[in-house]
Amino acid sequence: MINKRHPQLKGMEIFEITPVILGGSPTDPKNKTILDRAQHIEAVNYWNEIIRQLREMNPREMNPRANQ
Repeated sequence: MINKRHPQLKGMEIFEITPVILGGSPTDPKNKTILDRAQHIEAVNYWNEIIRQLREMNPREMNPRANQ
């Protein structure tokens, strides 16, 4: 567990800078950052809104189920 090795990170969240659905790498450390809870909530809300808008503009591209 990351908190056991790095107790200073307790209460922090690892966050993908660019979401995987938008082409961000799920494994590249350069696509990761550490945020506190409030920052994490703000970043999630931001990306959720961006993804919602993109889905409205092009639902087949942003919805993998639509392509099945």
